[in-house]
Amino acid sequence: MIYDFDSLIDKLNYLDEETSPKWGKMNSFQMINHCNNFIEVSLGNQKISLRTRLFGRLFGKVFLKYLKSLDFDINKYPKNSKTLKEFKSFSSEESFLNKKNRLTENIKIVKELKSHYTIHNIYGNIETSLFKKLVHFHTSYHFNQFGILKLVLLKPEPNLNPKQINYF
Repeated sequence: MIYDFDSLIDKLNYLDEETSPKWGKMNSFQMINHCNNFIEVSLGNQKISLRTRLFGRLFGKVFLKYLKSLDFDINKYPKNSKTLKEFKSFSSEESFLNKKNRLTENIKIVKELKSHYTIHNIYGNIETSLFKKLVHFHTSYHFNQFGILKLVLLKPEPNLNPKQINYF
């Protein structure tokens, strides 16, 4: 599948500092920061603890199987789930607009990944198609939390059978 990252970027334009979540404790600034952290940690652009890396390598595949059992459906994923400390939003002097622009750039980086595999900082070596699916799922989940998702379409990727994606 080709994930409509352009639509996610477009939906981001509807978020402002005053947008309130439908559930959860994060405000819009924290959510943007959290989504940036998710992508940057995943790509290895931010350090993670040895404990998190080991935990992810040992149990991450179980979590991926869980997401697969949910069909990566954001509406089936529980609200107010625990967050790894590496993904938590910390205070920042960076402006809301700069954080939004950074998320736009991070989404574009993920969209443009061309290699067959991506070295994920927590899960290890995973197929890039699965990594894109994770980022799309995570970002869509939080955009839905803030009511800006509405509809993000998935387009079938030519010559790719969804059963060909190796989750492990």
